[in-house]
Amino acid sequence: MDRRNFILTGIALGAVASLGSGLAIWSWQHSVTPDSNNRDLVLSALLPALLYGALPQDATLAAIELERTKTAISDFLPFLPLRQQQELNQLFNLLANRLSQLGLTGHVISLTKLSLSQRLQLLNQWRDSYLALLQQAYHGLRELLYGAYYGQSEHWQTLGYTAPRFR
Repeated sequence: MDRRNFILTGIALGAVASLGSGLAIWSWQHSVTPDSNNRDLVLSALLPALLYGALPQDATLAAIELERTKTAISDFLPFLPLRQQQELNQLFNLLANRLSQLGLTGHVISLTKLSLSQRLQLLNQWRDSYLALLQQAYHGLRELLYGAYYGQSEHWQTLGYTAPRFR
């Protein structure tokens, strides 16, 4: 390799590296912005798995409960600290993207096309993972979804919970 080719190769590699880092920064900034379509897609896939056994047996009643829970989550998200909002939005966006979903779940097909047992297995793998990031994703989703579902007063009776009375 002569000197001219060496210099041109170095310039080309530098340009590609700077372009790649610029795209990485742009995609990271884009991944933390809220996207309700991605949130609905991920929640539609994971809510039935996380609430397995708590949902009514009737499919129409279960669908109504899932929609109410998704609405409660959407209403609650703005009250979380900004960092937690960004982390959850990033998780929803990553799970809605096929390439990043493959890295997080090991599945190429969409989360909504996985069977319920596969979704339960996925969540259990996240819970028991040696990667703290996957454990954080599991616990963050679980706390958010359980809080939204069991925060509705009609579910308190099945838990044996009575709300305190204020005078």
